[in-house]
Amino acid sequence: MNSTHSGSSTGGNDLDRTIHEFLQSGSKSGNYQSNLEGILENWRLRLEQNGVTTIETVDKRAMADYAQYLTRRVNANRNPDIEGGISPATAWTYFDNVSAFLHYCKEWEYLTENPAQKAIVKSELPDRPTSDSSKQQFWSAADRNALLQHVDKRASAAIDEHGLDEKALTPVRDRALAYVLAYTGVRGAEVLRSTKDDRRVGLRWEDLNIEDGTMIVFGKSQQREPTQLPRQVHSPLRQLKRVLNPASETWPVFVTNHAPSLYRVLPDEYENSENHTPLAMCRSLGVTPPALSTDGGRSVLKRLCKAGEIDVAGGYLKPHGARRGVGEKLYRSRGAAAAQRVLRHADPKTTSEMYSHIEASEMADDVSEVFDSE
Repeated sequence: MNSTHSGSSTGGNDLDRTIHEFLQSGSKSGNYQSNLEGILENWRLRLEQNGVTTIETVDKRAMADYAQYLTRRVNANRNPDIEGGISPATAWTYFDNVSAFLHYCKEWEYLTENPAQKAIVKSELPDRPTSDSSKQQFWSAADRNALLQHVDKRASAAIDEHGLDEKALTPVRDRALAYVLAYTGVRGAEVLRSTKDDRRVGLRWEDLNIEDGTMIVFGKSQQREPTQLPRQVHSPLRQLKRVLNPASETWPVFVTNHAPSLYRVLPDEYENSENHTPLAMCRSLGVTPPALSTDGGRSVLKRLCKAGEIDVAGGYLKPHGARRGVGEKLYRSRGAAAAQRVLRHADPKTTSEMYSHIEASEMADDVSEVFDSE
């Protein structure tokens, strides 16, 4: 449906100028405004190719053309040989932003109705994803603080009772794990061992540079990637290293306490020693113990949430919820670009999709503010 629309020469409100007015209204600023401007500019250029240059000539056919264009980009995303594809969630984000602009135009009586809301127009779009970013688990500040206060208390009690003895290791390890997840935005599989991928052996002490605030992880890209290690994490990691007393820097940061897994890496004659723990034998024999697995990490968080009486949707605080929580904090405070860098998303669209609920909420605030002042 690539029909050409008439009406650009009959007078009316110029699209470019009206978009500019919309962007300047309310409290739009920073990266949010920049993203919105890019979406509307792309939409305007497509309309102008069909002769639509004024807001009054934007009708349901023009919007159906745009919806079909978005659907073609979604279909292109399924073909690895075609560039420029987008996900259904991104298509709907673009469409919803354009619809918000048209709603603004309707309220200012540039339009008598919002053509984007016509059923025949929306029928040209891909199915709206059922996954709503606002319904995914994000560690809130309250959840994060409740968990960290609980692990702080457990670790302090263990140190008070056992000093730097191995008996204090599990609470101290759990504390460090909670802090790393809560503040770094890493994926669980980037710091814990995966039973499905032999390359993912868990974060090693040699991967950390606490003084510089950096660490190296095996990322989703299948490459080793540098990422940040904020100062909130430094003390828990230093305390963990003192208690663990790793025999070498190749030891995992988060060692498993699962006895069968530890005994599996020891020579047969050292199994079930009554005089030494399996971890102590690993240390004395120069054997590297296995890291806590991703399943084990989830079990740790389940136990911590239950013991700390932390009641959250989904049953417990999940590792990926921590990652989303870090990104959300940065997205709100520093913008999408900062969140993208910290989360190491290769494509900005991924960040936009993850936090589309924030953009939608900000848009609602902007529109409300515009009309509250009338």
